Amino acid sequence: AAIFFKIGKSVISAEGMVNVKLMAKIIKDNPTAKYKVAGFADKGTGTVSINQKLSEKRAQAVYDALVAEGVNPNQLEKIAMGGTDPMFEKGYLNRVVILEVK
Repeated sequence: AAIFFKIGKSVISAEGMVNVKLMAKIIKDNPTAKYKVAGFADKGTGTVSINQKLSEKRAQAVYDALVAEGVNPNQLEKIAMGGTDPMFEKGYLNRVVILEVK
């Protein structure tokens, strides 16, 4: 699942929360599975240090939202990837947290 963010922001939108709630249900239904919460930023904007901090804040926001939905923190691993080259053709799509099975 992907939760996208506005430039320079780490606040989850209402649309993003829909994905968080859906993923929380899936994770809770699979209590033995482990998931990676990977935060990213758009390399084309911001400095390396700003993008690293932003990707950390984005991953933390999604992690916190999942835990608030009742997900066991032991199932989650947070990773901050910093600013990366476009993964999805458009740089702004890198302003994202990707949640995937480990």
